[in-house]
Amino acid sequence: MNIDAFRHLNPLAQTKRYLGTDARADAVAGLTVAIMGVPQAMAYALIAGLPPVYGLYTAIVTCVVSALVGSSNHLVTGPTNALCMVILSLTAPLTAKYQMSLFELVLLLTFMTGLIQLGFGLLRLGGIVRYVSNAVVVGFTAGAGILIATNQLKNMMGVDLVGAHAERFHEVLWATVQRIPQTNLFALFLGVLTAVLVIFLPKLNRRLPGSLLAVVITGLIAYVLGWHDPARGDAKVEIVRDIEPISASLDLFHLPQFLTAPNYELARELGSGALALALLGLIEAASIARAVAATSGQRLNFTREFIGQGTGNIVGSFFSCFAGSGSFTRTAVCFKSGGRTRMAAVFSAIWTTLTVLLLADFANYIPKASLAGILVVIAYSMIDKHRLALAWKTSKNSRLILFGTLASTLVLPLEFAIFVGVALSIVILLRVTGKTDLTQLVPRHDGGFDELPFQRAAPSPVVTVNMEGALYFAAVEDLDYELLRAITPETRVVVLRMKRLRAVGSTAMAILGHFHKLLRKRNIHLVVCGIEREMSKVMTHSGLRETIGEQNIFWADNKLHQSTELALARAWSIVEQEKKTKAGTDRSKAGQDGESAELTAGDILNRRAIRFGNEHQLREAIWLMSEMHKRTDASTPQPLFLQDSEAKLAGQLSPWRLIEEMMRDLDHDSLAELSDQELAESLRTHLTTSINTIARMDLPKLTRDSNLGALLRAMVSHDDQVLPICDENGRIMGLVEQYPLLRALAEQLKNSEGRRS
Repeated sequence: MNIDAFRHLNPLAQTKRYLGTDARADAVAGLTVAIMGVPQAMAYALIAGLPPVYGLYTAIVTCVVSALVGSSNHLVTGPTNALCMVILSLTAPLTAKYQMSLFELVLLLTFMTGLIQLGFGLLRLGGIVRYVSNAVVVGFTAGAGILIATNQLKNMMGVDLVGAHAERFHEVLWATVQRIPQTNLFALFLGVLTAVLVIFLPKLNRRLPGSLLAVVITGLIAYVLGWHDPARGDAKVEIVRDIEPISASLDLFHLPQFLTAPNYELARELGSGALALALLGLIEAASIARAVAATSGQRLNFTREFIGQGTGNIVGSFFSCFAGSGSFTRTAVCFKSGGRTRMAAVFSAIWTTLTVLLLADFANYIPKASLAGILVVIAYSMIDKHRLALAWKTSKNSRLILFGTLASTLVLPLEFAIFVGVALSIVILLRVTGKTDLTQLVPRHDGGFDELPFQRAAPSPVVTVNMEGALYFAAVEDLDYELLRAITPETRVVVLRMKRLRAVGSTAMAILGHFHKLLRKRNIHLVVCGIEREMSKVMTHSGLRETIGEQNIFWADNKLHQSTELALARAWSIVEQEKKTKAGTDRSKAGQDGESAELTAGDILNRRAIRFGNEHQLREAIWLMSEMHKRTDASTPQPLFLQDSEAKLAGQLSPWRLIEEMMRDLDHDSLAELSDQELAESLRTHLTTSINTIARMDLPKLTRDSNLGALLRAMVSHDDQVLPICDENGRIMGLVEQYPLLRALAEQLKNSEGRRS
């Protein structure tokens, strides 16, 4: 082992290197976090219904353990607003029922929450958070923000809701409104002043710790003016000391009552709430860590992060802490302040400890209304209007999850609101993945493909269906009958492109086998392509490979659409063989009847028409047409046939029309004097013109059954060299060009002369 490797493993060398490189940056970042986080931690404890000192303990113990065990370099764990709201919702109704203090209930809940989180980590379920929609977190956080603000109004007003039996959002709001006449104006002044300072001080200077300065200023006002004096009676402003004094010591360790006197009925009743709290905590921590890692470039280990969060809460339950999680505000401050390693969070806990030891006496004089003012500002910031708008505008599914979670947060117990949001995410995920996406592929003039909505392609002897998505048991119900909808009386072969399928199981094989039987009953052939290794194994073991036949199976290739092109070649060979057989029969019958079959557009149809959406701009049409004609015979240049979203013919755009539009408003006499660059700049004027406005719409209505006379008349009367051919629904099937039409006419003349002789 070389000396560098030895130094890497030597703890002393690592410590020395850390002290020389990252320690100072981490210490400064930790101090910044502590200055901002100490007032927050005290305020969050109020949300949980606990004295402020327990918020400080959580910001010390849980923060250190989670940072040392976890993986994120910047995640700062501790009390969070949403978790504290859930803690109060779960524990407050049980104090009277089980004759236990709220503190002991919170410790049991914290222990169970940490145990569940640790279990998630040990079982390597770190990826579970990916299945919870962002709309759940946004909706729940916004709802929690509304609840926090509503619950803190009483503290800002200096009133008590004892005897009001207010638990739900509307009950708390109504009880608070009823107590407006009892408002303590001194408390209200301090609460409003705190909120104003928290909002506007950072705007004066971003480095000013708004929360800390706000509690210092309002605390001094209350102390100097004597508003905290009990002699003031009902006009007295409640301070931290009145809730529970903070001592200048670290009397943290506490053996929880659930260990000395276990209550399994209570544990059972808290079980579902602990699971909800664990999920919310993990979702918060993972999403915050991921957001910061996206900027810092760190690669996270979510399994280790789950273990860190669980260990932090388990250890915290023995040191007077309530359940904590990653804090977005403190984590963002840590990162922006230059924190480099996990020790930054440890330093924040050290600075918080020094605050408790050195400034406990001052902290006891912080008005409760001031802490409420901080919480109201935080609650408002929890309602992220940008993310709410994004989730609302993104899709119908996001709106459903967002509204469902937000509404549940306001009307249901919070643990159920979390489950409602998660359940909505899973149900919608299953609904989205529970249906195989079907589209149809139509060959283009250049050998590529147009992808059209299912059942929107024009009738053809060969129907190519592109299948994407999941193909497990829930997604394949009625898939065989769904595929039959693409078949028309003209269909002779169905090609299934199956390259983008996932989760293929035995049920899917049974359904595809049944589809093959349905096709054979109609004398239609089945060809499959894009078959990858996993699909091949399933097809082989199920017997479907033998049923379809090796000659009708084409394996996926590195070249895009290679297997599809081979499958189409096989399909058209089947069609041609059937045509030859049928033609021989028809000629024999025609000879017996003394007649010859009439030629129609279908007999000289070129199916490789250049199709293009009718919502594009002129520049896109120019690029497409120039690319399409690189490998074609320019003697009969094809126009672009425009189609709408239903694949119906919507117009035609010829190369000459493109050139004519680009030259509009230009001085034709001066064109010869322009350089190529000057000419290009001049032609840019109309590049953004919608092709709808310049396309030709008066197209002849021709079908595959149109005879040669109708084709000849349309070509002459419309002065067209290329005619679009549509099905009965107006969907373009292909085109008839002038040379194939002339050849067909020449053939008829030849036949006519033969009959005369």
